[in-house]
Amino acid sequence: MTLAVASALWGCGGSSSGDGDGGVGATDAAVGSDGGANPGAAFVFDESQIRTYELSLPDADWDQLNENAVAEQYVSATLTYEGQTIENIGMRFKGSFGSLYFCFQGGQRVCDKLNLKLKFNEYVPGQRFYGLKRINLHAMEAEPSKMHDAIGYKLFRDKGVYAPRMAYARIVVNGESLGLYAAIEAIDGQFTRANFPEGGEGNLYKEIWPEHTSEAPYIAALKTNEDENPSADKMLRFANDLTAAGDDGFIATLSAWTDLEKFVDYMAVARLIDHWDGIVGWYCSGGPCYNHNYYWYESSTDDKIWLVPWDLDHTFENPSPIRTFFGMPDWDDTEADCNPIPIFAGIMGRAPSCDPLIGRMARLLFDDYAAASTELLNGAFSQAAMDARIDALAELIEAEVAADTLSTQTVEEWREAVIQLKATVAAKRQHVLDKL
Repeated sequence: MTLAVASALWGCGGSSSGDGDGGVGATDAAVGSDGGANPGAAFVFDESQIRTYELSLPDADWDQLNENAVAEQYVSATLTYEGQTIENIGMRFKGSFGSLYFCFQGGQRVCDKLNLKLKFNEYVPGQRFYGLKRINLHAMEAEPSKMHDAIGYKLFRDKGVYAPRMAYARIVVNGESLGLYAAIEAIDGQFTRANFPEGGEGNLYKEIWPEHTSEAPYIAALKTNEDENPSADKMLRFANDLTAAGDDGFIATLSAWTDLEKFVDYMAVARLIDHWDGIVGWYCSGGPCYNHNYYWYESSTDDKIWLVPWDLDHTFENPSPIRTFFGMPDWDDTEADCNPIPIFAGIMGRAPSCDPLIGRMARLLFDDYAAASTELLNGAFSQAAMDARIDALAELIEAEVAADTLSTQTVEEWREAVIQLKATVAAKRQHVLDKL
């Protein structure tokens, strides 16, 4: 198949900002091989199916990726999916401190599998895969049940919080099976245009908290509109308004800038799944303290901002490592000492409530948080509902787990992890119930 034909089959569309996400890109529809309309990204993220991604590339390039994984540099690959082929896509390993760098210790790789990122327009401008520019393929090495992403993101979405979609996938590279992965929707301009009601053309920021007093940190954190002379005026004003509000004006200010119900729902879901490495995980590494694993999206038309969750690998861990092993106070401990304490790998941590936004949520919005949590505890996060969800996912993926020859985890160990996940749900429920 030629590149021109591949582009036609998979939805090639232009963008006013080239390779970035700033302009109006391709729609979520692509032309299928039968000449009809593809069902779009919903087909890719059908959580009831496990579809196969067959990737091929020169052996030398695959060896280069494996030998230089932490460089996170793309190489060209060909993808075959559902009987169709798309050529010349970007492929690389991906991750962060915990999911990639920890996989290499003493110069040796210690993880069975690594996360992958596919970027469909890396070499062919405008090329799309079912309307997508990128897709993340997570190896789920950090969690033995293989269900954290599937459960967590759906809980966020079902509660009305904008969050990525996820489906399971089989990954094959040069004829060798890499086993079961999680195919997770990228948070980018395609995501914002598909989700946000005013069109999704606003700025998207990664891992920058509303605490800075100049535009520069926000501009540096931009993930869309980078090439369009962007302004971070809204994020800056949001941060300044929060600072000026104090306790008396906090709820009114947060209500003006956010969908307050969605904001509180975000916290309720995040605390029940115990997303300790998200917005409540504050790290101090030789400079100002920071948190990570989230995005902010700001409307292109109104003074409105939404919080989007990301990277749910480190959820449903029992006991919670940040509290138990590292001695970090819980998010709602408003009497916590704000002096940083050692946590791991030479990194210091700071109590979450020392952040003004989180601290004021704990003090001034706890009743709202309690109501949202109670609704979840009696509904989607009831033990019966969670057990049913876990059983359904287990039935879907058990054969794939058993067939995963790269994993050192046996299918018996996985089954035990599934049983343990149900017990962890009970523990997380009780932890939150004890606070309400």
